[in-house]
Amino acid sequence: MSIYSRIPSRLVRAPLAALFMAGCTLLPHGASAQELTMWTFLNPTADSPRDVALKQIIEKFEARNPGVKIKVENQVWFTLAEKFVMAHRARSAPDIGWVNGENMGLLINSNVAEDLGPLITSKWTPAMRRDQVLPQANEWLKKDGKQHALPIMALSIVLFYRRDLFREAGVDPARVKTWDDYAAAVAKMQVVRNGQVERWGSGLHLSTDKTTMSFGANALMAAQNGKLFGADCAPLLANANGVKAIEMQADLIRKYKVASPESFAYTLDDVIDQFIAGKVATASSGNGRFGNVVQKAAWGGKELGILPWPSFDRTKPGPQLMSGWFAAISKDSKHKEAAARFVAFMTGPEGMELWTEPGGQVPLFQSVFDKPQFKDARYDYLRDLAKLWAQSEVWLPAECNASRTFVDLNTATQRVVLGKEPPLKALQEAEAATKARQ
Repeated sequence: MSIYSRIPSRLVRAPLAALFMAGCTLLPHGASAQELTMWTFLNPTADSPRDVALKQIIEKFEARNPGVKIKVENQVWFTLAEKFVMAHRARSAPDIGWVNGENMGLLINSNVAEDLGPLITSKWTPAMRRDQVLPQANEWLKKDGKQHALPIMALSIVLFYRRDLFREAGVDPARVKTWDDYAAAVAKMQVVRNGQVERWGSGLHLSTDKTTMSFGANALMAAQNGKLFGADCAPLLANANGVKAIEMQADLIRKYKVASPESFAYTLDDVIDQFIAGKVATASSGNGRFGNVVQKAAWGGKELGILPWPSFDRTKPGPQLMSGWFAAISKDSKHKEAAARFVAFMTGPEGMELWTEPGGQVPLFQSVFDKPQFKDARYDYLRDLAKLWAQSEVWLPAECNASRTFVDLNTATQRVVLGKEPPLKALQEAEAATKARQ
């Protein structure tokens, strides 16, 4: 059933009603189409799994809604949310903007998004609400009763590994429980020839540009029951847990020597490129890149796996930091109703089926997961990831500005390794920087 309207059952068989049930809009004779501008990091003319999925979603929506055209303006992912918020000051914001979870606090606190409750979620049926795989994702996007955005794809920062390298090294992935286990395991996969490292055991993105949760940030959250913030978004960085986490991350470079000293120059994109090329044995990224790695890996994508995060506690893994990409409608949009129809389609069950195949994302509706085509073994990694989420998912407070906190922690690690600064002092500086942004 459409999430936009409730049509009496006696009309369901009528052709006109069927059009409305599909979310269609009839274009009056002689009327021009509404053009909706959408900012996203994806490019529907490219060929990655998520790019292709977006292209198909737009085509399917436009075919059913001849009165609406979607104009995609590609943006850099790391600054997309900031640019969306700032564009409202110049009255140049798009109708729809994609916002990553780490920047949700910026969106919520700036109050530039239209409330999607009256436009979309108030029209959901009880069955659709029960069908959601991660209902907390929608609740996470609310503040003071306002629905600021809706999830397009849920992501967690995962640890990619290569099954073939683990087999060759005689390492059972299930036995990698602690950070010491991890360092010892990836050391066996490191390749050195003529004094030069050809393959590092661990790929770290410790740049202050285009980064996200690092190994150290994950270790810190694990030690604090998933928390980086206390009451009123007070950062929890400069403490004994932070010192232990930063020293562990630094030691992957300086003690265990399984990560490159040049890691401080590497962005997330750099490390994934290195992983695809076979230059690092393990790397972290949002799970949304799984399909892209499978598609491009020089070593054969079928060997790609997701390793539970190590921790300092052998009895439980590190957290799956939940994030993702979320659709917001600008409060300044002149086409809110049309934008809402597209966002509802893109984030609803039909759109989610395309995000799953060809997009390679975990479907956010159980009814999509239950379709026969998704029972195939090639979707096992999505089911495995959903199990990891159920086991150890963590949502940072949406109102807290967390994105640059990961940059602050990377800066602290740089100061410890390169500047020989005491870890606590470096973390005090990081905590002060994070606090100033709240």
